[in-house]
Amino acid sequence: MKKALIVTAFADFIRAFLVKDIHILQDMGYEVHCAGNGRSFETDIAGFLKENGTVFHEIAFSSNRPFSLSSVRCYRQLADLLKEERFDAVFLHTPIPGVIGRAAAAKYRRDGMKVVYTTHGFYFHKGSSFKTRLIYKTIETVMSRYTDAIITINREDYAAAKKMKCGKAYYLPGMGVDLERYRNCRIDRDAYRRALGIPENAFVVLAVGELSNRKNHIVIVDALGECAIPEAVFVICGRAYTEEDTTEGLLDEAKEKNIKLILTGFREDIPEICRCADIGVLPSKREGLGLAGIEMLASGLPIVASGVHGIVDYVKDGYNGYLADPNDSHDFAEKIKKLYDPEMRKAVSVNCSASVEDFALVRSKEALKKMFSEILETDRIVSEEKHAKR
Repeated sequence: MKKALIVTAFADFIRAFLVKDIHILQDMGYEVHCAGNGRSFETDIAGFLKENGTVFHEIAFSSNRPFSLSSVRCYRQLADLLKEERFDAVFLHTPIPGVIGRAAAAKYRRDGMKVVYTTHGFYFHKGSSFKTRLIYKTIETVMSRYTDAIITINREDYAAAKKMKCGKAYYLPGMGVDLERYRNCRIDRDAYRRALGIPENAFVVLAVGELSNRKNHIVIVDALGECAIPEAVFVICGRAYTEEDTTEGLLDEAKEKNIKLILTGFREDIPEICRCADIGVLPSKREGLGLAGIEMLASGLPIVASGVHGIVDYVKDGYNGYLADPNDSHDFAEKIKKLYDPEMRKAVSVNCSASVEDFALVRSKEALKKMFSEILETDRIVSEEKHAKR
């Protein structure tokens, strides 16, 4: 049986976003293996992947320390795994495994193994610094030489990938969202709000995503402080990154600005919580796409979001929300005040759900299936031609 390996920094990423990739490859006749850091959260990721018919390999990748002894160890572990299993295809996700994986796979790629890298947002983009662009664009361009295909999830990255040295660049409309789950969600709004500790007449501003510096929630706390909306409540659904002191900073800032802040932690009832909110916010400094924004729009929530690559693919200023500068709390405050007006909010809300139709899970799955078929079928044809010549 043919074998494929999916590699990410955190194995939990596979559960969150890549289960459809596993099933597509299995339907194509591949035995699927997965590798990543399974100790990042207190979840039985190995058990989950086993239930989905895959073989899991623990490799303790870091998400933010590329130049370390840990990366050297990960390279050796991955190289040993590739040597032992002799995969037919390797699918790499997230930046550090993307570089380590392509370096480890280079010798096997010469023997016909396919190497596919999916970027969930290049670190270099229009809003990044010159230094960031220089370093990360150089690294990605060099590593693209050892890549058969690069799959991108936003338009800006797709344009950049097409200029690189990989075999082929693809655009995938996001990782896919079950839009109907958000559109058809019905709850007792008042009761659900009470269960979350939200006051009855609150103006609820919702953010979904891990607590990290990149997600930039603090700019919303400052913006709400400027807005001075007395009934405003800022709700954030997401885990805290233990490597960053973001939770304490948010709580301190909210106390100073007199903002009611509710940190729910990780939640699986996001469609229901979206129904409790009045607007959504997505203030990220960098975002490959931002599924949370698509989910909130699918729920009918207008959003105020950073005007950065990925997000600008689906947030249209004044149509389904507003775009703001992630480094400017005043800009966010002005846009939030627009949506505080019930009539303005209602006018924008009617456009939200239909505006994200292109990012439906079924469309993403069909597009990915076509990409995998093209990439892997080409490999089979070339291999057969080489054998025929011999």
